[in-house]
Amino acid sequence: MHLPVSLFIGLRYSQSRKGNAFISFITLFSVAGILLGVMALTIVSSVMNGFEAELKRRILGVVPHLIVEAPQGDTRWQQRLQQQAKVLDITPFLQTEALVQAPRQLTAVMLQGLTPEQLPQFLRQSLALGDWQTLSEQRYSIMLGRGLAEQLDVHLGQQIRVLLAQGGSHTPLGWMPRQRLFTVAGIIDTGSEVDSVIAITAQEDLMRLLPVAERTPSWRVSLLEPFQAPLLAEQLSADTQIGSVQDWRQSHGKLFAAVAMEKAMMWLMLLLIVAVAAFNIVSALVMMVTEKQAEVAILKTQGMTDRALFFVFAIQGLFNGLLGAVLGVIAGVLVSWQLNALLDLFNFQVAGGIQLPVLMDASQIATIFISAIGLTLLAVLYPAWRAVKINPAEVLRDE
Repeated sequence: MHLPVSLFIGLRYSQSRKGNAFISFITLFSVAGILLGVMALTIVSSVMNGFEAELKRRILGVVPHLIVEAPQGDTRWQQRLQQQAKVLDITPFLQTEALVQAPRQLTAVMLQGLTPEQLPQFLRQSLALGDWQTLSEQRYSIMLGRGLAEQLDVHLGQQIRVLLAQGGSHTPLGWMPRQRLFTVAGIIDTGSEVDSVIAITAQEDLMRLLPVAERTPSWRVSLLEPFQAPLLAEQLSADTQIGSVQDWRQSHGKLFAAVAMEKAMMWLMLLLIVAVAAFNIVSALVMMVTEKQAEVAILKTQGMTDRALFFVFAIQGLFNGLLGAVLGVIAGVLVSWQLNALLDLFNFQVAGGIQLPVLMDASQIATIFISAIGLTLLAVLYPAWRAVKINPAEVLRDE
């Protein structure tokens, strides 16, 4: 197979091991730098993706994605919403702030009123102790997050007092909040910070405890992709039949914004490593152009155009960048795939032995690869341009 002259010479220069040893060292150093940078970026981005996905599953699996206040008899907005997004379920929902009093502790909680038959799948799977059907079968029973139960020091079957922040009545002893004794019927373990503030009871029991004006339930909307909630909230807010729409950002938006910012900063820092390695190619190519001036002059006198000569050195630099990027992606994918096994092998524990969540995104890995090649392309422009500007008459005058 006959290759174009520029490609043939560029690949020969790239694969040649003869000549200046220092140039070979700089070239090897730049390839290794790109390899390590791309590998590190692939591993870190995969771990950050896994961390974000785990937060999304654990926290947004409990927190409502959308809370919609709309008339109970009007379901037109529900039909429009199901046509626009992948909606898992739309169920009546009550939520209020409350105080929970145990024999030795008093703390604030977010009290949710749900129907046991219409629970989100992740919440249903997160029950560590007890049975969800107890909420329907036993009046005034309550499920507590594990962190909340440990803070209150209560166990299954123990009674706690629930006091509402709003409502109440005046008595001879003064103003008294609405309150009721509830029996602890289960412990929820989502593995997130939600466990320290969540308490769930039957919707009917919460309605009896709330003031009459607060008993109208809202609608809880669970989506297949929770990050679609902000866009859908804006669309629903334009509907005059809907009172108000809230999405999960009101309660946990800052947490996910901080995760997104951390991902962006990690991307920037590791991409700078790739950029430094890519621009090491500039040094190697500039020295290569200086060393090959005689060969460049001969090629120009034999009729090689400036365009073809430019591609000779551009291909040489791109070959090194491509080699480092391909090896970096392969190494990054393999290490990410076996990351926890490698940590166990070297007896390195992260956060008390917790396994790191890893989620590799093909489109993100492709972006890393293309970014590395793009930085390499920028790096080879100047050395290739210098080769084009060589004057054969000056170089060959003393030959």
